[in-house]
Amino acid sequence: MINIFFFVAKNTTPAPEMKKKFPCALLFLLLLTSSFIHAQSPPQSSQYPSPTDIPKIDQELAQAQRDFEIAKSMFNPYYAGPLLTPSAHNVPPGHFNIQPYIFFTCTFAEFNNNRRSVNITDNWQLKGSFIFQMGLFNWLDFTATFNGQENWQGNQSSGNWGDTQVEFGIQLMREQPYRPALRITITENIPTGKYEKLNPAKAGIQATGSGSYSTTLSFNITKVIWWVSTHPFSFRASFNYTIPTLVYVQGFNAYGGGFGTHGKVRPGNSIAIDTSIELSFTQHWVLAIDLVYTYQNHSTFSGHKGRTATGAVASVGGPSNDSLSCAPAIEYNPTENMGFLAGAWFSITGRNSGDFIAAVLTMTYFW
Repeated sequence: MINIFFFVAKNTTPAPEMKKKFPCALLFLLLLTSSFIHAQSPPQSSQYPSPTDIPKIDQELAQAQRDFEIAKSMFNPYYAGPLLTPSAHNVPPGHFNIQPYIFFTCTFAEFNNNRRSVNITDNWQLKGSFIFQMGLFNWLDFTATFNGQENWQGNQSSGNWGDTQVEFGIQLMREQPYRPALRITITENIPTGKYEKLNPAKAGIQATGSGSYSTTLSFNITKVIWWVSTHPFSFRASFNYTIPTLVYVQGFNAYGGGFGTHGKVRPGNSIAIDTSIELSFTQHWVLAIDLVYTYQNHSTFSGHKGRTATGAVASVGGPSNDSLSCAPAIEYNPTENMGFLAGAWFSITGRNSGDFIAAVLTMTYFW
């Protein structure tokens, strides 16, 4: 390469043929220099995996295949809700939801103060409820519940409207992938059912209402769990506290009484705790179960108690009571806006409360 530079430097007046060779020599010089520089540069790493990386790649491919199979088996479930535990979701503004219920109940015994179940003459009840919900604002909705029932015991029967409930729901938190929905409700009971001046021959079954403008405060939680298994499930919990007003009664009434009874009953405050789980088998089929505990403080009476048909002093009011019950159900949801449920509701244990079993049917439709 030095000789070439020397040769070029010395021939300051090149011959015509040398002028033709000069560009060729310069091109040769550039190519030779480039080859030299490339030869001195470090070797580039290969873009292909070495044999030692192949087991690691196989593991990654196997994990990706497993993740793909899990993703294929998962689905977006439809939930209509369990039989008893309320939802923590408000109805959105401009939308509506209806849910009729049918309860067919047999109370065949009563739990005494020692939690022993004592047989009684079977008391049968057919109760229908209709729930109407509408969304008012993003944070507020409204619910009205209408009730009616027919009762049978022995050779006696009676039926009438039940009490009516109106409710406002306040959305505290909306459900996100890793946080639950939270909602509080304020419910007012309107005593539209029959509760006093009952027929002595039907006093045990003629009462269909409480006579009290009671107020219930509820705190509700709802969460769909996705990350435990490929079958998601929905969890609900509801905590309720009810404060009833005084009830003025005459004659035979829902709290006891007899001939000549008149005075006022103070029903005891009560609590209720509802929990439920809905387990999805497929997008449309769900198994649901509720567990319900209720407790009511004793009810007191002031006034003239009156007399029973035998001449004894009538009893009005009652001791504190509680009940633990369970309600499993099967749920079918043809669309995300409609669902049908059928199940049973039965007592597990109690104190000064009824021992019962009920068949329950309901459907819900949202639009």
